[in-house]
Amino acid sequence: MIRSLKKQKPLVWIAVGSAIGLGVGGAIAWWSLQQPAIEGLPTGADVIPEDAAVTLSFSTNEGQWRQLRQFGTPETEAALNKNWTQLRDRLLTANGLDYTRDIKPWVGSEMTVAFLSPVALRASGTDKAAQPIQPYPPDPLKGDAPTVLVLPIANPVKAQELLAQPKVSGGQQWVDRDYKGVKIREVQGKAERAYVAAVVGDRYLVAASDSQAIEQVIDTFKGKPSVARTPGYGQAFTQLTTEAPLLRAYVNVPVATLVATNNANQPIPPQGLALLQGNKGFATAMDLEPEGVRFQAIAWLPSESKVRYSMDNKAQRMPSLLPDSTLLMASGGDFKRTWQNYTQQVGDSGTGGVLNPTFLRQGFNNLTGLDFDQDIANWMDGEFSLALISDPGTNAANPKTATPPKAGVLIMAQTGNRKAADEALKKLDGVMVDRYKFRVSETQVGGQPAIAWVSPFSSLTATHGWLEGNVAFLAIGSDVGSAIVPAPAKPLISNPLFSGTASKTIESGNGHFFMASDRLASRDTGLPLPILPADNQAYVGALRALQVTGATQDSLTTRYDVRVLLRRVSNPPAALPSPRVGATLEPNAVPSAVPNESSTESPGESPGKSLAN
Repeated sequence: MIRSLKKQKPLVWIAVGSAIGLGVGGAIAWWSLQQPAIEGLPTGADVIPEDAAVTLSFSTNEGQWRQLRQFGTPETEAALNKNWTQLRDRLLTANGLDYTRDIKPWVGSEMTVAFLSPVALRASGTDKAAQPIQPYPPDPLKGDAPTVLVLPIANPVKAQELLAQPKVSGGQQWVDRDYKGVKIREVQGKAERAYVAAVVGDRYLVAASDSQAIEQVIDTFKGKPSVARTPGYGQAFTQLTTEAPLLRAYVNVPVATLVATNNANQPIPPQGLALLQGNKGFATAMDLEPEGVRFQAIAWLPSESKVRYSMDNKAQRMPSLLPDSTLLMASGGDFKRTWQNYTQQVGDSGTGGVLNPTFLRQGFNNLTGLDFDQDIANWMDGEFSLALISDPGTNAANPKTATPPKAGVLIMAQTGNRKAADEALKKLDGVMVDRYKFRVSETQVGGQPAIAWVSPFSSLTATHGWLEGNVAFLAIGSDVGSAIVPAPAKPLISNPLFSGTASKTIESGNGHFFMASDRLASRDTGLPLPILPADNQAYVGALRALQVTGATQDSLTTRYDVRVLLRRVSNPPAALPSPRVGATLEPNAVPSAVPNESSTESPGESPGKSLAN
C-alpha cells in the first residue's frame, strides 16, 4: 500500500480512517512503522505541504555530530556551542524537555525542520472559531514562515511514555483538541510562547509554534499535495547518493524568494537565493569526510522554462592556465550562452542584487559607454574564468632568479570570433584613453605581444593579450600577466588544496568555483580585500579550501559537487553547557481549567489513549 502512494495521493488513508475510526489499530501501526512512507526521501516529505519554502533534515546520530565538532577553530567552537545551547534551551529546556531523556529513546535516524509558506497558511481555510487563542505576537521568523519540526517515531512504546505524561515548565498549561480525527496538544504559558504537537499516522510527532502549521501538516497527511510529490523533488534526492547524510536540505526557490524578500529573518537570505533565481527547486545532501565535508546538490528549472541547458560538459582548461598562487577562481564553459540563460532566468525581476543582469548591463555601460551584450558577451563563446591571484614572489640570493610579488585580477575568455574580440578590445583601449586618461601602449608579457594600460600617476596598471587557443586575457595589477605568460610551471591543478577539493564523481564538468580560504583570509595577500566582521572572520578561519564543480545533467537540471577542507580543533571539543532555565519543570502539569470541547481524553489516561490516538 505504501508503495502505491508513489503513484497517487494518499486518499486510501482517508478511506481506511473512515473504516476504522479515528485511531489506527496496533497491527496497522506496526506495519506502517516498519516501512517509510517514501523510501529514500527526507523524513516527513509525505506530510510536509508541497509549497513549503525550505526543509532541513538532520541526522540524529550523535557520533556524526561529534565528528563534525572535531573541525574548526576555538572561535568557531565557541560560537557553535553558544548557538546550539541557545537553541536547546529555547526549544527544549524552556518547555520542560531534555533531549537525552525525552526524545532520544524513541526518535528515528533523521528529523526535519520545515519552514512553511505563509501564503499556504493564509489560504488554509481553517475554521477560525476552532483555532486556539495565541496571546503572543509572533516574531518575524515564526510569524511569516511558520516552522514545523517533524520527528519520526522509531520506538512507539518509548514515545507513548512521553505523550501520556507530557512534561512542561512552570507556569505552562496544556489542552487537547481534535482536528480531522487527529488529536492536537497545545501548551501555553504566561511568559513562554505556545507550542503545539500532534502524532500523525502513528509515524511522526510534529511540533510547531503555530497551530495552523500543524493543521497544514494534518491536511497534507489526509490527502493534500505534499512536498514529496513536487515535480523534481523525489528524482533529485534519489540521485543524491549518500549512505548516511548529516544534513539534507530542500529549497522551493520561488516560495523561498517570496518569503525572504518580505522578511530578512529567514533561513536563507535573499543574497543567497539570488544565485538560484529561475530554478524551481534545489536539493542538497551533506556528508562527512576525513578532512572536511562534502555537499552533493541538484538544481532544476521548471518544466515550462524557456531556458535549456547545453549538455557540453567540457570546461576543464582554465585551471591548467592559472597559477597555483590563485586564491579564488570561477570558471565555466561558453560565457555567451551562460549569460543568455542567466538573463532569461532572472530577467528584470529585480532579484539578484548586484548580480541582476539589468544592474550589470547598466553599470558596464556607465563605466565604458559600451553595450555589454553586443560588445563583450557576443564573442565570448568559449571557456571563461575570473580569478584573484596573490604570488608572494621569491627572495633568491641571485637577483637574476628572484621574482617580485604580484597580486591582482585575471580575466580569461576563449572565443571563436577573434576579429570581433580584437575590435571590442580596441574599443576598450579607446575608452581608457578618452574617459580615464590612461596611457595605452604596446608591450611584451613573457615575450608575447600585449597592450598595457597605465593610469595617471601609475597607480594602476593592466595588460591584455592572447594565449594559445584564442584565449584573451585581461590582467589587472602590476606584472600580473606574467603569472600566466608563459604558461605557469606550477598550475592551479597542481595545488594540493585544489586537487584535495576536486570532485571525485564529476569527471567532465562545465565549471568550477575554487577558494583557498586560508590564504584569502590572510591580510598579506597584497589585495585590497575588505576586512570581514569578527563573527564572519571566525567561520572563514575554519575553512582551508572549498571547490564547487558543476555539470549539466539534462536540459533542465544541473548537478553540483562541493568539497570543503576544514581545520581540525587542537583539543577535544568541550562539552556543551548545562541547560539553563528559570522555570521549575513539572512532569505532571495540570491541563488548563477549560479544555477544548473536542477533547475527549484527560491527561491522566493510560498510554493507550494518549496523544497518539
